[in-house]
Amino acid sequence: MPVPSDPSTPGRSGTRAELPTSLRSAVRTEYARVFHLPFDTLLTVSLNAAMMSSAWFFLPTDLVDQIFDLHGSVAFAFVLSSWMFSDVPATNVVAVDAPQFLRAIDEPRALRRILDARRIVLWSIVAPFCILISFVTGFRGHDPLVTVYSAVAIGVVPFGVLAVSGWVGILFPYHPVPLPYRWRNRRKWWPMIVRWGTLVLLPYAVVPALTIVFLAPSLLVWGLTSKSGLSKQLPDNDVGLGIALACAIAIAIVYLGQHVSLRLIARRRDKLVSYLSDPLLG
Repeated sequence: MPVPSDPSTPGRSGTRAELPTSLRSAVRTEYARVFHLPFDTLLTVSLNAAMMSSAWFFLPTDLVDQIFDLHGSVAFAFVLSSWMFSDVPATNVVAVDAPQFLRAIDEPRALRRILDARRIVLWSIVAPFCILISFVTGFRGHDPLVTVYSAVAIGVVPFGVLAVSGWVGILFPYHPVPLPYRWRNRRKWWPMIVRWGTLVLLPYAVVPALTIVFLAPSLLVWGLTSKSGLSKQLPDNDVGLGIALACAIAIAIVYLGQHVSLRLIARRRDKLVSYLSDPLLG
Protein backbone atom coordinates (compact mmCIF):
# COMPACT_ATOMS: atom_id res chain seq x y z
CA MET A 1 0.00 0.00 0.00
CA PRO A 2 1.61 3.29 -1.04
CA VAL A 3 2.03 5.93 1.62
CA PRO A 4 1.77 9.60 0.63
CA SER A 5 4.92 11.60 1.25
CA ASP A 6 3.81 14.88 -0.32
CA PRO A 7 1.90 17.15 2.09
CA SER A 8 -0.32 18.32 -0.76
CA THR A 9 -1.69 14.86 -1.41
CA PRO A 10 -4.72 13.45 0.35
CA GLY A 11 -4.13 11.63 3.62
CA ARG A 12 -5.34 8.16 4.52
CA SER A 13 -8.80 9.54 5.13
CA GLY A 14 -9.14 10.22 1.41
CA THR A 15 -10.10 13.86 2.00
CA ARG A 16 -8.09 16.84 0.83
CA ALA A 17 -6.23 18.81 3.48
CA GLU A 18 -8.41 21.94 3.46
CA LEU A 19 -8.23 24.28 6.43
CA PRO A 20 -11.39 24.34 8.56
CA THR A 21 -13.20 27.67 8.48
CA SER A 22 -15.09 26.94 11.71
CA LEU A 23 -15.17 24.39 14.51
CA ARG A 24 -18.23 22.83 12.88
CA SER A 25 -16.37 22.25 9.62
CA ALA A 26 -13.37 20.85 11.53
CA VAL A 27 -15.63 18.40 13.36
CA ARG A 28 -17.30 17.40 10.09
CA THR A 29 -13.91 16.73 8.50
CA GLU A 30 -12.82 14.70 11.53
CA TYR A 31 -15.98 12.60 11.41
CA ALA A 32 -15.33 11.97 7.71
CA ARG A 33 -11.85 10.73 8.56
CA VAL A 34 -12.96 8.54 11.47
CA PHE A 35 -15.81 6.94 9.53
CA HIS A 36 -13.64 6.16 6.52
CA LEU A 37 -11.56 3.08 5.86
CA PRO A 38 -9.59 1.72 7.64
CA PHE A 39 -11.74 2.89 10.63
CA ASP A 40 -8.68 3.01 12.93
CA THR A 41 -10.33 5.02 15.70
CA LEU A 42 -13.54 3.00 15.78
CA LEU A 43 -11.69 -0.30 15.84
CA THR A 44 -9.32 0.93 18.54
CA VAL A 45 -11.97 2.10 21.01
CA SER A 46 -14.11 -0.99 20.32
CA LEU A 47 -11.18 -3.30 21.02
CA ASN A 48 -10.37 -1.42 24.22
CA ALA A 49 -13.98 -1.69 25.36
CA ALA A 50 -13.97 -5.44 24.72
CA MET A 51 -10.65 -5.89 26.53
CA MET A 52 -11.74 -3.88 29.55
CA SER A 53 -15.11 -5.61 29.81
CA SER A 54 -13.51 -9.04 29.60
CA ALA A 55 -10.87 -8.17 32.19
CA TRP A 56 -13.46 -6.71 34.55
CA PHE A 57 -15.73 -9.72 34.46
CA PHE A 58 -12.83 -12.13 34.86
CA LEU A 59 -11.43 -10.33 37.90
CA PRO A 60 -11.61 -12.24 41.20
CA THR A 61 -15.00 -11.77 42.86
CA ASP A 62 -13.43 -10.45 46.08
CA LEU A 63 -11.60 -7.70 44.20
CA VAL A 64 -14.73 -6.62 42.31
CA ASP A 65 -16.72 -6.57 45.56
CA GLN A 66 -14.09 -4.35 47.18
CA ILE A 67 -14.25 -1.89 44.27
CA PHE A 68 -18.05 -1.82 44.40
CA ASP A 69 -18.00 -1.33 48.19
CA LEU A 70 -15.98 1.83 47.70
CA HIS A 71 -17.35 3.31 44.48
CA GLY A 72 -20.69 1.66 43.84
CA SER A 73 -21.65 -0.19 40.69
CA VAL A 74 -21.07 2.88 38.50
CA ALA A 75 -17.30 2.46 38.94
CA PHE A 76 -17.27 0.11 35.98
CA ALA A 77 -18.56 2.77 33.56
CA PHE A 78 -15.97 5.33 34.62
CA VAL A 79 -13.10 2.85 34.43
CA LEU A 80 -14.38 1.68 31.04
CA SER A 81 -14.41 5.24 29.67
CA SER A 82 -10.87 5.87 30.90
CA TRP A 83 -9.63 2.68 29.26
CA MET A 84 -11.39 3.37 25.96
CA PHE A 85 -9.65 6.73 25.78
CA SER A 86 -6.31 5.07 26.57
CA ASP A 87 -5.00 4.55 23.08
CA VAL A 88 -3.44 6.29 20.11
CA PRO A 89 -6.49 8.42 19.11
CA ALA A 90 -5.93 10.33 22.37
CA THR A 91 -2.24 10.99 21.74
CA ASN A 92 -1.29 10.86 18.05
CA VAL A 93 -3.27 14.00 17.21
CA VAL A 94 -0.71 15.50 14.82
CA ALA A 95 0.35 12.75 12.45
CA VAL A 96 -3.03 11.05 12.11
CA ASP A 97 -3.78 13.42 9.22
CA ALA A 98 -0.40 14.89 8.31
CA PRO A 99 -1.48 16.76 5.14
CA GLN A 100 -4.20 18.63 7.03
CA PHE A 101 -1.86 19.48 9.88
CA LEU A 102 0.91 20.70 7.58
CA ARG A 103 -1.50 23.03 5.85
CA ALA A 104 -2.56 24.46 9.22
CA ILE A 105 0.78 24.60 11.01
CA ASP A 106 1.19 28.36 10.53
CA GLU A 107 -2.49 29.10 11.24
CA PRO A 108 -3.16 29.06 15.01
CA ARG A 109 -6.94 29.36 14.59
CA ALA A 110 -7.07 26.40 12.24
CA LEU A 111 -4.79 24.38 14.54
CA ARG A 112 -7.04 25.14 17.50
CA ARG A 113 -10.10 23.99 15.56
CA ILE A 114 -8.39 20.80 14.42
CA LEU A 115 -7.25 19.88 17.93
CA ASP A 116 -10.68 20.71 19.36
CA ALA A 117 -12.33 18.58 16.68
CA ARG A 118 -10.07 15.61 17.49
CA ARG A 119 -11.19 15.74 21.13
CA ILE A 120 -14.87 16.33 20.39
CA VAL A 121 -15.18 13.47 17.91
CA LEU A 122 -13.31 10.98 20.10
CA TRP A 123 -15.41 12.07 23.10
CA SER A 124 -18.63 11.66 21.11
CA ILE A 125 -17.71 8.07 20.25
CA VAL A 126 -16.74 7.00 23.77
CA ALA A 127 -18.58 9.12 26.36
CA PRO A 128 -22.25 8.59 25.35
CA PHE A 129 -21.74 4.83 25.32
CA CYS A 130 -20.11 4.85 28.76
CA ILE A 131 -22.75 7.23 30.16
CA LEU A 132 -25.41 4.77 29.00
CA ILE A 133 -23.54 1.97 30.75
CA SER A 134 -23.37 4.06 33.94
CA PHE A 135 -27.15 4.60 33.90
CA VAL A 136 -27.84 0.93 33.30
CA THR A 137 -25.54 -0.27 36.10
CA GLY A 138 -26.44 2.58 38.45
CA PHE A 139 -30.20 2.24 38.28
CA ARG A 140 -29.97 -1.52 38.51
CA GLY A 141 -28.00 -0.96 41.69
CA HIS A 142 -30.66 1.50 42.96
CA ASP A 143 -28.14 4.32 43.16
CA PRO A 144 -29.65 7.07 40.95
CA LEU A 145 -27.94 10.15 42.43
CA VAL A 146 -24.45 8.68 42.27
CA THR A 147 -25.30 7.50 38.76
CA VAL A 148 -25.93 11.08 37.70
CA TYR A 149 -22.66 12.19 39.31
CA SER A 150 -20.81 9.44 37.47
CA ALA A 151 -22.38 10.45 34.16
CA VAL A 152 -21.26 14.04 34.71
CA ALA A 153 -17.72 12.87 35.46
CA ILE A 154 -17.64 10.69 32.35
CA GLY A 155 -18.91 13.60 30.28
CA VAL A 156 -16.54 16.30 31.55
CA VAL A 157 -13.29 14.89 32.95
CA PRO A 158 -12.09 13.30 29.65
CA PHE A 159 -11.93 16.71 27.95
CA GLY A 160 -9.19 17.76 30.36
CA VAL A 161 -7.38 14.44 29.98
CA LEU A 162 -7.46 14.63 26.17
CA ALA A 163 -6.23 18.24 26.19
CA VAL A 164 -3.04 17.09 27.93
CA SER A 165 -2.57 13.63 26.37
CA GLY A 166 -2.31 15.32 22.97
CA TRP A 167 1.06 16.74 24.05
CA VAL A 168 2.52 13.26 23.55
CA GLY A 169 1.63 13.34 19.86
CA ILE A 170 3.07 16.82 19.42
CA LEU A 171 6.37 15.84 21.03
CA PHE A 172 6.52 12.33 19.55
CA PRO A 173 4.27 11.93 16.50
CA TYR A 174 4.31 8.83 14.31
CA HIS A 175 2.86 8.07 10.92
CA PRO A 176 -0.18 5.74 10.89
CA VAL A 177 1.24 3.59 8.11
CA PRO A 178 -0.04 0.01 7.59
CA LEU A 179 1.60 -2.84 9.52
CA PRO A 180 2.75 -4.65 6.33
CA TYR A 181 4.58 -1.46 5.35
CA ARG A 182 6.33 -1.35 8.73
CA TRP A 183 7.29 -5.01 8.41
CA ARG A 184 8.74 -4.52 4.93
CA ASN A 185 10.85 -1.66 6.32
CA ARG A 186 11.74 -3.45 9.55
CA ARG A 187 15.46 -3.02 8.91
CA LYS A 188 14.87 0.57 9.95
CA TRP A 189 14.17 -0.96 13.33
CA TRP A 190 14.25 2.24 15.40
CA PRO A 191 11.56 4.34 13.65
CA MET A 192 9.51 1.47 12.25
CA ILE A 193 9.41 -0.91 15.23
CA VAL A 194 10.86 0.36 18.52
CA ARG A 195 9.79 4.00 18.48
CA TRP A 196 6.39 3.18 17.00
CA GLY A 197 5.78 0.29 19.40
CA THR A 198 6.63 2.43 22.40
CA LEU A 199 4.29 5.22 21.31
CA VAL A 200 1.47 2.75 20.65
CA LEU A 201 1.70 1.41 24.21
CA LEU A 202 2.39 4.73 25.94
CA PRO A 203 -1.27 5.93 26.01
CA TYR A 204 -2.19 2.98 28.23
CA ALA A 205 0.02 4.55 30.90
CA VAL A 206 -0.47 8.26 30.13
CA VAL A 207 -4.28 8.49 29.99
CA PRO A 208 -5.04 6.55 33.20
CA ALA A 209 -2.27 8.45 34.98
CA LEU A 210 -3.77 11.79 33.91
CA THR A 211 -7.21 10.64 35.05
CA ILE A 212 -5.80 9.79 38.47
CA VAL A 213 -4.05 13.18 38.65
CA PHE A 214 -7.31 14.99 37.90
CA LEU A 215 -9.12 12.90 40.52
CA ALA A 216 -6.39 13.25 43.17
CA PRO A 217 -7.85 16.45 44.74
CA SER A 218 -11.26 14.74 44.91
CA LEU A 219 -9.73 11.70 46.56
CA LEU A 220 -8.03 14.01 49.06
CA VAL A 221 -11.34 15.75 49.81
CA TRP A 222 -13.10 12.42 50.20
CA GLY A 223 -10.39 11.13 52.49
CA LEU A 224 -10.50 14.23 54.71
CA THR A 225 -14.25 14.91 54.83
CA SER A 226 -15.88 11.49 54.80
CA LYS A 227 -16.34 9.89 58.21
CA SER A 228 -15.12 6.54 56.91
CA GLY A 229 -12.44 8.06 54.66
CA LEU A 230 -11.96 5.94 51.55
CA SER A 231 -12.53 2.63 53.29
CA LYS A 232 -16.26 2.41 52.53
CA GLN A 233 -18.73 3.54 49.90
CA LEU A 234 -18.94 7.32 50.01
CA PRO A 235 -22.09 9.28 50.90
CA ASP A 236 -23.87 10.82 47.92
CA ASN A 237 -23.08 14.42 48.91
CA ASP A 238 -19.38 13.62 49.25
CA VAL A 239 -19.38 11.99 45.82
CA GLY A 240 -21.04 15.07 44.32
CA LEU A 241 -18.50 17.42 45.89
CA GLY A 242 -15.58 15.37 44.61
CA ILE A 243 -17.00 15.09 41.10
CA ALA A 244 -17.67 18.84 40.96
CA LEU A 245 -14.05 19.51 41.93
CA ALA A 246 -12.71 17.07 39.32
CA CYS A 247 -14.89 18.63 36.61
CA ALA A 248 -13.78 22.17 37.51
CA ILE A 249 -10.13 21.10 37.25
CA ALA A 250 -10.75 19.38 33.91
CA ILE A 251 -12.46 22.44 32.42
CA ALA A 252 -9.57 24.67 33.50
CA ILE A 253 -7.05 22.20 32.08
CA VAL A 254 -8.78 22.25 28.67
CA TYR A 255 -7.76 25.88 28.18
CA LEU A 256 -4.30 25.38 29.63
CA GLY A 257 -3.77 22.22 27.57
CA GLN A 258 -4.78 23.94 24.34
CA HIS A 259 -2.48 26.90 25.05
CA VAL A 260 0.48 24.63 25.76
CA SER A 261 -0.27 22.54 22.66
CA LEU A 262 -0.13 25.58 20.38
CA ARG A 263 3.08 26.78 22.05
CA LEU A 264 4.69 23.36 21.57
CA ILE A 265 3.67 23.29 17.92
CA ALA A 266 5.14 26.75 17.35
CA ARG A 267 8.42 25.80 19.02
CA ARG A 268 8.69 22.50 17.15
CA ARG A 269 7.43 23.78 13.83
CA ASP A 270 10.48 22.94 11.73
CA LYS A 271 10.91 19.50 13.28
CA LEU A 272 7.22 18.69 12.80
CA VAL A 273 7.27 19.81 9.17
CA SER A 274 10.37 17.73 8.49
CA TYR A 275 8.94 14.65 10.17
CA LEU A 276 5.37 14.83 8.88
CA SER A 277 6.53 15.38 5.30
CA ASP A 278 8.33 12.00 5.23
CA PRO A 279 6.40 8.83 6.11
CA LEU A 280 9.66 6.88 5.79
CA LEU A 281 10.56 8.25 9.21
CA GLY A 282 8.04 5.82 10.70
